[in-house]
Amino acid sequence: MMRLIPRGLVGLLPLASCEGPSPLPTGLATGLATASPRAPEARALPVERFDGRYTGTIALSPERTRTCPAASTEEREITVRNGRAVFVLNPRNRQTLSGTIAPEGSVRMADSIDRNIATSGLFTTTGFRGEHRSGLCTYAVQMTKES
Repeated sequence: MMRLIPRGLVGLLPLASCEGPSPLPTGLATGLATASPRAPEARALPVERFDGRYTGTIALSPERTRTCPAASTEEREITVRNGRAVFVLNPRNRQTLSGTIAPEGSVRMADSIDRNIATSGLFTTTGFRGEHRSGLCTYAVQMTKES
């Protein structure tokens, strides 16, 4: 009588039929069983010293070599809460960029749909300075901390 083995299990057949010690390299078999999740205290704590509301403008960088649209003159806003920054790039269509702030204040905030639309920069306790990129266009971002 012939037994049919499901296609997905064919590669596992030699391991399943082995008797004796585990065919995994030494340490790997035991490491899988004894691995424990990271302790909560080992996780990085949020950077809260930058929490607050930052407002300011975006200006087209003068060293551009391509034809890029001028930035809107309306004031923009970045809100930081528990070390997470949310930049309201376009209030009309509710386009936002978001990212996590590193301990020294650096951040890269990106669009959730198009990761090439991003703003990178540095937060201080008094403001934010950075660069916004959209495609081949670059804009300077300067914001002051309001609260």
